Amino acid sequence: MTADHPADTFDLWDRDGDGQISADDILAGITALGLEIDEKAVGRLVAAADTDGDFLISRAEFDAARLGRDLEITDADAAFDTFDTNRNELIELDELESLLRTCPGLTHESAETLLAAADADGDGYLSRAEFAALLSRLAG
Repeated sequence: MTADHPADTFDLWDRDGDGQISADDILAGITALGLEIDEKAVGRLVAAADTDGDFLISRAEFDAARLGRDLEITDADAAFDTFDTNRNELIELDELESLLRTCPGLTHESAETLLAAADADGDGYLSRAEFAALLSRLAG
């Protein structure tokens, strides 16, 4: 690493060199620095950048998240499973906020507004179908 060739940030986090950043890679990197971090927070970080639902961050996902570009979600079911962190088959407000962190310029109020607009049955949560419809609207 020199001033002419700065370290590749992706490679620094990809501790095992498999071309994907996992929660374990992030935990290992942070603990190697002598720092502590909550495993759930790392999971949320990975989920926020992971757009294909494999719970790994590819280089493209990493670059998109780092540059603050809108991330493309190509599999609504995988995204639903990723953001449904408590596995209750519903997307709650805090889980929706996790998704919106991948969309620059959207705030907590935006999450509440989107939830209210996308919640077709008025139960305060997004079902799998309501979530898929919301993703279609956000993409369109």
